[in-house]
Amino acid sequence: MTNKYPDEHTAIRSGLPSYEKKMRLELADLRREKDELERELSVLKNNLSAAENQVRVVQSSAAYRIGILIINSRSIRGLVRLPWRLYKIFVEYRKSRRIVNEDSPEGVEVFNVPEDNRADFKRVWVGAANSTGSSEVPFTGIGDDTVEAVVAASGAQGTLVFSLPFENGIPPFDLSLEVTVSLIEVTEKGEHNAQEISGPISGYLGCNPFLGENPLALFFAYQLSSAETKSVTVRLSFTGGGDPAVVMQLPALRYRVYTPGISVILPSYMGINTLGRCLESLKEQSLGFDDFEVIAILNGPDDGTESWLQEYIKKNQALNLNVIKSSFSGASIARNRGIEAAAREYVTFIDDDDYVSPNYLEALLAASAPEQMALATVIDIDGSGQECDNRINQQLENARSYSSCSYNDVSSVLTMNACKSLPTFLAAQLRYDADMKSGEDVCFFSRYLGRYSPKLSLQPVVAKATYYRVLSENSVSRKPHSFAFNVEERLAVMQSIDSCLPFVSGAYKRAFLTSKISAQSNFVRTYLESNRDEIGRYATLLQGVSIVSEYDKRIAASLSEVLVYSYCFAPYLDTAGIVMAKRIQALGKPVDVVCNSMNGIRKVDRRLDHITAGLVGRKIVMKGRPSFSGWPEVKQFAVEANKAAENLEKNRPPYKEIYSRAMWVASHFAAALHKLRQPEVFWRAEFSDPLLKDVQGADREMVLDIAWLKRAGFYDALKSKGITPPETDNLFAWGETLAYALADEIIFTNSNQLTYMLGYCDLPSEAIEDVRKRSVISHHPTLPALFYNVADPDYEVDEDCINIAYFGSFYATRGLGEVFRALDGVVRDGVVRIKLHVFTSNGQDAIREASGLGVSDYIVVNEYVGFYEFLALTNKFDCLLVGDANTTGLKAINPYLPSKLSDYLGSGSAIWALCEKGSVLHEIASSDDSGRMIVSYCDDHASHVMALKLIQQRLDG
Repeated sequence: MTNKYPDEHTAIRSGLPSYEKKMRLELADLRREKDELERELSVLKNNLSAAENQVRVVQSSAAYRIGILIINSRSIRGLVRLPWRLYKIFVEYRKSRRIVNEDSPEGVEVFNVPEDNRADFKRVWVGAANSTGSSEVPFTGIGDDTVEAVVAASGAQGTLVFSLPFENGIPPFDLSLEVTVSLIEVTEKGEHNAQEISGPISGYLGCNPFLGENPLALFFAYQLSSAETKSVTVRLSFTGGGDPAVVMQLPALRYRVYTPGISVILPSYMGINTLGRCLESLKEQSLGFDDFEVIAILNGPDDGTESWLQEYIKKNQALNLNVIKSSFSGASIARNRGIEAAAREYVTFIDDDDYVSPNYLEALLAASAPEQMALATVIDIDGSGQECDNRINQQLENARSYSSCSYNDVSSVLTMNACKSLPTFLAAQLRYDADMKSGEDVCFFSRYLGRYSPKLSLQPVVAKATYYRVLSENSVSRKPHSFAFNVEERLAVMQSIDSCLPFVSGAYKRAFLTSKISAQSNFVRTYLESNRDEIGRYATLLQGVSIVSEYDKRIAASLSEVLVYSYCFAPYLDTAGIVMAKRIQALGKPVDVVCNSMNGIRKVDRRLDHITAGLVGRKIVMKGRPSFSGWPEVKQFAVEANKAAENLEKNRPPYKEIYSRAMWVASHFAAALHKLRQPEVFWRAEFSDPLLKDVQGADREMVLDIAWLKRAGFYDALKSKGITPPETDNLFAWGETLAYALADEIIFTNSNQLTYMLGYCDLPSEAIEDVRKRSVISHHPTLPALFYNVADPDYEVDEDCINIAYFGSFYATRGLGEVFRALDGVVRDGVVRIKLHVFTSNGQDAIREASGLGVSDYIVVNEYVGFYEFLALTNKFDCLLVGDANTTGLKAINPYLPSKLSDYLGSGSAIWALCEKGSVLHEIASSDDSGRMIVSYCDDHASHVMALKLIQQRLDG
């Protein structure tokens, strides 16, 4: 280290008197200590500063999490004040791989590097055409596929905006045509500054939710380059086919000029006590009165504000203040009216209880540009009138020195009404949603940013231009928690933004919109964590809603305390998987699911995921070869499913409950392994049907590995329960035994099933009695009516007939021979107004049997349909046929309850139950007092004929 004090050490070495040497030495040591202390203090200050800056950056967005700061940070620049090594590591990490939101079961990609730099405002767009002050000029044809209109613009300055309105929502020309828009400015010196705007016409079909309210129009704009402009010619050229005559029938071109300057939109709801301060701050602006206008929109009951404003205008005539009175209350309606009335090139919003600094408008206007959004500082004013900082301003301050600013750097400020300016002609193409009770600003600006990709300017922040936001009890941060605000209103915002995502190009913008959805979902998650009894109510709001960003899965994943093992699960078209999805929907609890791929043996219908919307978080799909009874596949699923569960639990508390459902026996083996691993977990095991016994009453045979069961600990677990392990190596026998012995609750779908299965069980009587105590009877759930309207199959029925439908396959124990014979008998009696519609996968069997009985003219055979088509079709028929499996002579008691009955019960049609006496179906149908269910009995021809006649009588009557 270089010696800062050579004179002292020189003196020490020069032979000075000993006391002076000692003093000089001590002084040198003290100074060195002082230097060391100062260096340590400097390091501590730097560390403290870095730590404080780190906290500021973390607090600047609700989406950040301190524990996963690096992995989930949405901004590189947000970390610039962290220690350099950390920053360098982070940059290298970001360059080497993409960031993945680990809260998402699918791994939602989040990119922070802009990928789409197009100036979207220069393209032809479809937008709302509600702006006032427009004029019209007709088109003239200059060729088979070209028209033009000339707009006079002498002396005009600013932005010239054109639109072609849609009549009754119908486009003015075929949008499949390719259109080129040429804008030719004509001055005293001739044509110049020609500009060409090419399509495609973006986002009309199916995207009204993205654009705003009707009526729609095609929009394009042109910035006038000179006050010497005489006119602008608008020329439309079409290619790609179509009828030229249609092109010549275009409506008149609508146009208007936005003059230079800025329009202040000032909604006011009973603002007589607050408007004064706001208007005074506008009157004191450094920007000249000729360069801005104030549009006050009164949208509430008359509290004297209108009269007060008229007096204010008289006293302040220099202030360009216009007053609009809205007959409808609501800030969204008021802002829409203000945008329509705005006459300046740029627009900004101020609430009537807020105010701005004297240089506010001047700084905003100076930083405004068609492709740019200018941002100003935001300072909060608390109830005592004191200024207080906020995380929004912290973001702005952190970002003000950046050479360029990304959306994620200042994410909190971008979707609020305050402190920004927009090009008016772009804002006019969107609308605030007047139906929203809160968050309409988040939706409006999310759509704006997603559609136009504006650059951001923080020059107003640098210039200390300030928006003073007065906090009130109605502020979002102070809203009391409620289902309406935290769930219903937040979901409305999330769904609105989510519906935009398919129409937004560029991963950068999609990631930003997804972050806004995530921020809203935090309100939902926080509320539901404390109000779990309302999760089912929340999930109901998501039924039938198309969700792009999978926010429902992220919320469910954060709330799930239950893990479901369901070897077969939706969206595979399989009764077992669908019933498990229905069971989750009925339980109304958020769950995670471990299932197996059924590719190759089951079709997929992604719509089935809607059944569990809002309730299934992480879904882990094992890639093992699907098998109903193969022991290697069953063992593989059980082992790998538990490894997946262990991985899930590394980043979350252990699950409180597990749920398994079996026709596919692998589900119970996986759950049993989990129970061994975590004995404290509560295991619910559901039996769809008997596992060991088939429909003929014979044992299903498949050998498992007894040695593996011993190694896994199942033998010891049974012995600890006082149960002697079965001597059999039958896979299905063990599947039942493990559930009986280890599950905390055993679910049977009907009481006969319980009696039958425990009747052939080898457990000792005391163990069987214990199983009975832990058993619950729960019929298959019925979905809400909404699900019966998901599909709209094109299927016609004969209105002159009684139409009966049967859905299902033909088995040795369940067929339609009896029904065909009964129909033949009814036909012979002269009752010919009945048609039976059969939907089955083995239609040829049905056709042969009907033909053999001579009733084929009254039978309509169809291929089996998808689940939602099936639900929709149940409402098209007069009556639905459901039949018991015929177990007479095979089983002492009928243990089956057709799952189709639960689906029929959700329809509005009558139900014909072909029952085996003593079955649960018989019990349900006989106890029905609504008159909806009609009963006949297996092997009882007369009862079937009577049923058919009764069906006709009831429907005729």
